[in-house]
Amino acid sequence: MQTPERLSQIVSYVDTQGFLSVKELSHLCNVSEMTIRRDLGILDQAHRIQRTYGGAASVRSNQPAGLQPPTRAESSLVDRVDVLIATSVSPTYDNLLLESVTKRNIPIIAESLSMQNEETVVAVDNYKAGYAIGKWAGEYANKHWNGRAAVLDLTYQLANTQLRSHGFIAGLRETAPNAEIVHSINAQSRYAISYQLTKDVLTVNKNINIIFGINDTIALGALQACKDLNINPENMIVIPFGLEGDTLRNILKEGGYCKVGLAMFPEIVAPTCVEAAISAYNHQPLPRQLITPYAILTSETLCDVYEQTEHGWELRWDAIIGKLDLPIDISLDKPRTFNILPHRIGFIVPFSEHEWYKKLTLLMQEHASKLKIEFEIVDVDQTTKNEVDLRRREIARAAAEQINPNDVIMIDGGPIANYLAEMLLNKNQITVITNSVPVFDILTNNPDIILISTGGAYRHSSQMLVGPPAEGALRELRADKLFLMVTGISLDFGLSHTNISEVTLKQNMIRSAREVILLADHSYFGQESIIQVAPLTVVNKLITDDALPASLRLELTKLGLQIILANV
Repeated sequence: MQTPERLSQIVSYVDTQGFLSVKELSHLCNVSEMTIRRDLGILDQAHRIQRTYGGAASVRSNQPAGLQPPTRAESSLVDRVDVLIATSVSPTYDNLLLESVTKRNIPIIAESLSMQNEETVVAVDNYKAGYAIGKWAGEYANKHWNGRAAVLDLTYQLANTQLRSHGFIAGLRETAPNAEIVHSINAQSRYAISYQLTKDVLTVNKNINIIFGINDTIALGALQACKDLNINPENMIVIPFGLEGDTLRNILKEGGYCKVGLAMFPEIVAPTCVEAAISAYNHQPLPRQLITPYAILTSETLCDVYEQTEHGWELRWDAIIGKLDLPIDISLDKPRTFNILPHRIGFIVPFSEHEWYKKLTLLMQEHASKLKIEFEIVDVDQTTKNEVDLRRREIARAAAEQINPNDVIMIDGGPIANYLAEMLLNKNQITVITNSVPVFDILTNNPDIILISTGGAYRHSSQMLVGPPAEGALRELRADKLFLMVTGISLDFGLSHTNISEVTLKQNMIRSAREVILLADHSYFGQESIIQVAPLTVVNKLITDDALPASLRLELTKLGLQIILANV
């Protein structure tokens, strides 16, 4: 692909998706990440995309004026919100963030997928909706292809998305009994992955004529792959579960590969979530699930439900009232049996780049603002990073408490090591030996610490000093305590790390220390990096956080490790 053509393709991908990372664009365009970064610089200067950290965002904004996401506050999540609307993302994330919310008795409204301790879950009946659209697909196959149906199911591992796929397959086989499910693949809910999987599968299996995507993002990736492969639209249908925003509604209206879609109505889901949050805040009883409606729409019926305006596609409320069952009264002027409204509602966004969550966020914010309720968007990636950083700081604080006057200590390199160095800036009468350049630089600010560098070759990626000079220096040194860090910890493989030059240095450090203290938050456990450093039995103490499961802590204790839990 020539540069001008690739630049236009990048703009098209980004405008379709809203945001794509450098890695995703590299896969889509089949060029190196370095080439993509150069292309993004050119496109950003031309104002064709907006260059962002790690990727690119579209300059075509569909957000109404006055509805930009608010700036994220710096205080703790549990100190900022009165009610939380959240989607279960992963057990690790749920344990980290939602446990603290529960401890504060902050009500949780689950969106799309049930989670622990929610007041209710707001979701479509995923199996029933999948079954309905599956029957439609079977009837289409009977009418146009004499019942021949070969399916690529682009699914995801969550319980709700699995139900969509299972329902679709069941409905399809009821109306087209000979339907063949050629592949059912986890597309990881990512546009680029869906695109590449679809392209690969269709290249190998040319008989596939139905692609089912469990959300719009996956369906859009599949649509682009079909287009790039020049597949005849008469021989293929791509079926999205969602019809979440303007992009796919426009595509559905035009016809082509997308001849039908299942609409989940974010215009209904959003106010339902907010009204449920208000009820939960006031301790009003809620059903176990608030089931939101769905509808199967084609290019012919789309305009019966939606109308195209200068602001995009808008729901025709006059057409749906009385025809769709709403799970709760979502009118703003409805009589309320209570006068207290929450001050602020938080919404955890798991896939901020998905059009469903873009649309849902704006509509929730709009409904809340009309009630004079503040609305905060909580980005999963950033809040997880913040929570892990907090835990690492507390691990470093607990490690600093292990250091006594006149101790000679070794500090390995890594994120926790940098925090530990900061904790030592008020210490004196200690000697610190390190191969970490950041640790060394931080501790130069404390003249009361005797500071020894191992020397060695500088490894830029980790900012560590490695190689024979550093290893030779360690053979001549002894320390009372070693604060060790690795990238992988498991019961079977022990301590492991990613780089052999750092591994040999860590092994020398272990031999030079009278006591080995491992610093690791819960995210390092269950990981096995490429090279073993040592068995777990070399560790005398482990300082970690309380997200490490008690069962694993017990197993580590049996190996002779003393476990210290940081006060998180």
